[in-house]
Amino acid sequence: MAVYLTIATQLRDEIRNHYSHGDMLPSEHQLAKRFNVNRHTLRRAVDELVHDGLVRRYQGLGNQVVGAPIDYALNHPSCFTHNLSKMGLLLDTEVLGCREEPLGEALASRLQLPADTGIVLIRTCRCIDEQPATLMRHHLFNVDIRQMVRFRSGSLHRFLQQSYGYRALRGTTRLRARMPTFDECSQLKIGRGIPVMEIHSRYYLQGSGSLMEYAISISRGDLFEYSVEP
Repeated sequence: MAVYLTIATQLRDEIRNHYSHGDMLPSEHQLAKRFNVNRHTLRRAVDELVHDGLVRRYQGLGNQVVGAPIDYALNHPSCFTHNLSKMGLLLDTEVLGCREEPLGEALASRLQLPADTGIVLIRTCRCIDEQPATLMRHHLFNVDIRQMVRFRSGSLHRFLQQSYGYRALRGTTRLRARMPTFDECSQLKIGRGIPVMEIHSRYYLQGSGSLMEYAISISRGDLFEYSVEP
């Protein structure tokens, strides 16, 4: 086995047995001295840990141990803010934009609706413990832009319930893993080696069954582990 892989294996075992979420590893200089290797070899070993999702590298600060992934259930009443708040996580919502526009050809074809169907598009960034975790695009039907520009933080579904009496149920959900774009890396503060999970979700109004929202979320692959309930 290559030297850097041997070091990575030993560090992997030490992280699992002796480190907690948020702990910093010794500096790469200290680790290189400990294992009697050059900095290049040590860095390759740490790269393996980063790719495994066990360590996050911060330029100028060092290498931090990452906690276990968040177990997120994609169930019928699923609501991002509500579900994560129940886990005791500190959440924040940053609204990146809110505007009216037509649905567009691509989504219209997928939803079997006219391309000129009017929607309100809200873009948000959801942060967990002050770290960007998920980018979301909310395509909202049958809402008023004058009301939706008032949404600034918290749960969007709760805002819709308070504003319109809407109660939503999750419908069809599609998931795919992919590598992030440069813009997504910048917004989520991740390297190109960390994959993202892209989730497309339909939400329908409880009672009438009409389409309320088509949401597209881009989440860091190193933070979440998804479970799908029947």
